[in-house]
Formats: sequence, C-alpha cells, structure tokens
Amino acid sequence: MKRINSKIISTLFVLFFTASVYSQTTNHFEFTLTTPMFANSMPNQAINIQFPSVRLWGWIEVTITSFYNSQLGTGKVTKRYEIGHNVGGYFSQSTEIPEAFGAIATQWYIGDFNHDTNSIPIYHLVSTNNFLVIKIEGVLTDPVNIDLIKTTTTLSSIETAVSPNARHYKSIMQDRVGIGTNSPKNKLDVNGTIHSKEVKVDMNDWSDFVFKKDYNLPTLEEVEKHIAEKGYLENIPSEAEVLQNGINLGEMNAKLLQKIEEMTLYIIEQNRQINDLNKRLKKVESK
Repeated sequence: MKRINSKIISTLFVLFFTASVYSQTTNHFEFTLTTPMFANSMPNQAINIQFPSVRLWGWIEVTITSFYNSQLGTGKVTKRYEIGHNVGGYFSQSTEIPEAFGAIATQWYIGDFNHDTNSIPIYHLVSTNNFLVIKIEGVLTDPVNIDLIKTTTTLSSIETAVSPNARHYKSIMQDRVGIGTNSPKNKLDVNGTIHSKEVKVDMNDWSDFVFKKDYNLPTLEEVEKHIAEKGYLENIPSEAEVLQNGINLGEMNAKLLQKIEEMTLYIIEQNRQINDLNKRLKKVESK
C-alpha cells in the first residue's frame, strides 16, 4: 500500500509540475481592441494598429469583426503574418488570409506590417459609419516583450488613406497543400474525387497549327503503321504512361484537339475525293 501511495504521489507531482511549466509559458499573447466609430459619408478612412518598437519574431494574427450601425457588419476577416522584424534591422514577412467571409470581407481591408512604423493599417472600404472589434494574437520566439506588446499596443486616430486593394479573399500561401494526404507533391494534391461545376485551365498554346498551310499532316498509311507498331496514336500517351503518371488536363485536351483537327482534314480530303469520283461517274453514265 505504501509503495502504491508513493507511486501515486510521484505521478501527481510530475503531472502538477508539467502543468505548471505549461501554464507559465509566456510566448503567446492575445488581446482585443475596439476602434472608434468611423464617420458616416467619409470614404477612404483607415486606422493603424500601433505596436511598440520591439522585436517581433514568429507569427501574428489580426482578426476583425463588427456589429450593426449604419451597415451590417457580420462575418470576419483574419490575416496571418509570418514575421521576422528587428527594429531598424532585418525584416521579412509573408501573409495569408485563413478566413474572409460575410459583410466584413467587403467592407474592410487589413494591410501588411509596416517595418518602418511598427504598425498594421486597416482600411474602411465603404463610407457608412461603423466600428471594429480587433483581436490580435500571436506566438513569438522571444517572450521578453510579450507583456509590453499586450499593454502598449494601441490604435491610431482615424486618418484619410486609400486602400491598396478592394477586398480580401481566403488564401492559402503554403508551398503545398494536401487534402486526404500528408505528403503532397504538388501545389494541391487531393486523394479523392473533386466535384466542380467548372474547371478553367490556362494554356500557353493551342492546336490550331494543324490548319496552317505548312503543317505536315501524316498520311493515313503512316497513321495506320504507327498504330500497328505502337498500339496508340502518335503524340498521345500510351495506356502504361497514363496509368503511371496520370494526365495533364490542359495538355491532353490540346493533343486530343490536334487529333480531331487532323481527322477533320482527312474527312475534308476524302469528301473532296468522293465528290470528284461522283462527277466522273456521272460523266461516264451520261455517255
């Protein structure tokens, strides 16, 4: 019984100590600010989140939401910053928009971090009056200035400034994204079915070169020979290649169109020959 009690006490001590260590972690910060009311019938207004002049190294998220005054301000916009900011020194940032929906997404725009002024601007895209609630959070590698950031980050006065962009849309700025897979090899890998009403593929060229006068159209005898020897059309991937590598939709559509246009030329030529034969036949029959 004593051994069991000692083990229980030891386990509880470890759990308590571990919990205490986690509870004392200060690299994370989170706080909320509320803007003053943006005036009615005043376009091109902006306000700045003013951070203290300290090092920011890690990630920061700014989320804005609102209420109803002269405009319905439902929804929210979140902008995430991967940031390396040394005051007066090194600076790097990349951003993405993990959430942008509702009226807020069309009424407000969150700018980039300004390295020179240690601030992030928020632009009002409409001229009906309303206010914002701004949630600011992040995790920094250096916790020394966390309390200072939480207590001295302020909002500037509202000023006149034109937004650099019209609005936010959700954006994912990672090098690769996988859905149903943890190891994507392309910008987007989906392990499953993609259901869409429309797919648009940008192309660098198209297959209308077949109709140019200098195009070397293979003879039907050459086509027949290639099929007999290879088992598939020339310039079209074989079954083995497709099963192993898949197909590029844009490239494959161009190749298929090339074959359709070639077939069209064959049909036109055969139709011409048939018409010539019919004319000759009529001449023979008329004698």
